[in-house]
Amino acid sequence: MKIKYMKTKHRMIKQWATGTLCFFLLTLAAHAGSPVWKVSQGDRHFYLGGTIHILGESDYPLPKAFDAAYDNSDTLVFETDIQKSQDPKFTKAFMAKMVYQDNRTLENLLTPATFRGLKLFAADRDIPVEAMNQFKPGLVLITLTLTEVERLGVAGIGVDEFFFSKAARDGKAMDHLESLEEQVSLFENMGKGNEDELISYIIKDLKSLPGLLPVMKAAWKTGDNPGLDRAILAPLKKDFPELYQSMFVKRNRNWMPWIQTMATTPEVEFILVGAGHLVGEHGLLTLLRDQGFTITNQ
Repeated sequence: MKIKYMKTKHRMIKQWATGTLCFFLLTLAAHAGSPVWKVSQGDRHFYLGGTIHILGESDYPLPKAFDAAYDNSDTLVFETDIQKSQDPKFTKAFMAKMVYQDNRTLENLLTPATFRGLKLFAADRDIPVEAMNQFKPGLVLITLTLTEVERLGVAGIGVDEFFFSKAARDGKAMDHLESLEEQVSLFENMGKGNEDELISYIIKDLKSLPGLLPVMKAAWKTGDNPGLDRAILAPLKKDFPELYQSMFVKRNRNWMPWIQTMATTPEVEFILVGAGHLVGEHGLLTLLRDQGFTITNQ
């Protein structure tokens, strides 16, 4: 049991920024047949692609619009610095921030009922709850999500990592929208003061994943924005609005000033972001349209 857990933990660190709740597994696309858009203003443009962060082998090849945007772009822009996230020094620093360094444990932060639910959920997936007892909720989220998607046969690399590797081989320029330190802070403080509510939500959400995942993948490939918004973001906004605000609304707004400048440069960027960042009233597509950009599905 410990061997299996350690393997999961190792992979968790490798993909720490991509293994989260089911709404992080994909980016929500407009209902137009492709998860890639051309964003234009005047005679300048860039591409904006929605990604699934974790995929299985059967999910490849990706929709052709990804390759077309990649071939026609000069620079790839990811959510964060993927190369730096693979540095062992970062891994060590990340883990130090994601576990309690004092006397706090999940057992004394959660109600008995919630801790019992966590214990049962983890045990059913061969994870000893004792190993997670000092984890902060953000690390519990990452650990359980990666374990769950592996159980469902989705254990391969996602769109972001696929194109990061391709760009590294091709020598294509790369950039990112936010620093790793910003993402670490986000996960480190996730659910602070509301640990019981967040852990309960994580368990509930992951229990629904087996039924949701096939629907989500099919909608992602065909670009069913309204359906994904109803299935993924609407429940989050209702059940945990604080998380919705911190994970999506705030970050989208923080990214917008730099994204807007990309349409003013002669270089063509291909921005790849995940999970819900494109959809709904607070999504990047809506924010860009409100600023007068023309958005064309590819």
